[in-house]
Amino acid sequence: MNIARQYAAEFYLRIRRRCRELTKKSGGVECAAELTRVSPAQIARYGQPQGADWMPVDVVADLEKDIGEPVVTRTLALALGFELVRLPEGRWEGDINQQLAAMLREMGDVVQKVGQALADDGCISQDEARRLRLRKELADLLQVAVGMDVAIKQIEEGE
Repeated sequence: MNIARQYAAEFYLRIRRRCRELTKKSGGVECAAELTRVSPAQIARYGQPQGADWMPVDVVADLEKDIGEPVVTRTLALALGFELVRLPEGRWEGDINQQLAAMLREMGDVVQKVGQALADDGCISQDEARRLRLRKELADLLQVAVGMDVAIKQIEEGE
């Protein structure tokens, strides 16, 4: 029986690699099994390139929670056109004006670093992107913006 797939074979191999990575980051097969409801042998099968067994979502959730990183979930989100952004811990403190100020500060940091990178030749080189930590600056901005979104949602919902 031929099963129709939504993605190319390479995508499914990437998921298997991420499952192996997740297992490794969890301390290996034995440790991963202790953190989940499945046996070490089953954990090992999830990463086999041509295997028939796929890591269930609850096992992924247990392992990702343990390591604090969405190794498999990030790959799935990217395949659907989404990026994951860590939410700030707890409820935002301060009023909306303070949150707006924080977001504008982060945006200013991004604009300043991008401006530095563009100053020489109007392009951002790989070295400049790394040296100026542009992705980190953008991640900081996104985290503040997402946190503000959560705060507005809490206001809307009366929390």
